[in-house]
Amino acid sequence: METNSRLYCMECRQFVPVRDVHDCPSEYFAAVDREMVGIVDRLYKMGITPMIAVWSAIDMGDIKDCEYLLTVKVDIERRISEAVLGELPSGWKYHWETVTADMSELHMIAYVEHWYNFGFDGESVENRIGELIKEFEAFLDTRDSEAVKALLLLMEV
Repeated sequence: METNSRLYCMECRQFVPVRDVHDCPSEYFAAVDREMVGIVDRLYKMGITPMIAVWSAIDMGDIKDCEYLLTVKVDIERRISEAVLGELPSGWKYHWETVTADMSELHMIAYVEHWYNFGFDGESVENRIGELIKEFEAFLDTRDSEAVKALLLLMEV
């Protein structure tokens, strides 16, 4: 299972082939898997800056292509109040815990699932990841971007 994470400019909404050649400042860059661009664009439009947006599928079982640990995660620039986006879709969670020895905080929205590929028609890891991403994009589409920006601005004061 291979993901394709590359630098993505959230301002231009395009992948950056060479960092030093791109016109926008690096503050607009995020490390993004191609499949995650929709989530990144939606969050950025709301004023929530993704730093990394990736997915992974780790084969966990004795039988190849059967049992996986799926992870879809978006590291964001700073902690936001959970009231800003509200309750996330089932399985998605906010992660703010300090877990490292240097006490650095996490600023993450993530989904983790122990998933089994039973071999049904059209079932695959890629399709399942795609479903999870589309589900989260649909959730973000229900949020008012301008209202989210306003809430973030009010909470900074």
